[in-house]
Amino acid sequence: MQVAGCTEAIASGKFTGKDLAKALTSRAQAYAQTGDLDRSLADIEQVIRLDPSDAFAVGARGDIYLVRKDYDHALADYSKAAALAPDFDLALIGRGIVFLATGKYDNAVAEFDSALRLQPASAAALYWRGITKRQQGDVAAGEADIAAAKKIDPHVDR
Repeated sequence: MQVAGCTEAIASGKFTGKDLAKALTSRAQAYAQTGDLDRSLADIEQVIRLDPSDAFAVGARGDIYLVRKDYDHALADYSKAAALAPDFDLALIGRGIVFLATGKYDNAVAEFDSALRLQPASAAALYWRGITKRQQGDVAAGEADIAAAKKIDPHVDR
């Protein structure tokens, strides 16, 4: 339904500029939720062409690259998103997840710490920092972070 509604709105020709970008972003999110990453990426690429300063779109493209395990492109996009919007904690969390996935645990913890400085109640930053600390062998600190994250958002691990 969301894909169809967004597609209809986009095809109507009534939207331009930032309004078109919003419709494309909504459809990209809907595609991603259904697992259609190719179409999601195509829409996000179009959003970025319309507004290269859209940190959310650049970060969303990073998310797609992350899911595809294209860590170099994911890291580049998260870094660009963070530069575009220095208070965008999700870009820092994305960078941290890339570092975790590539075994750069100290870098990952530093990114999650930076995200927590921006958003002290970020369940995602706490959760991923906890996962990273466990990987580093600090099980107690890792479990403490994960427990704190689940108090904020019981579904953070989904």
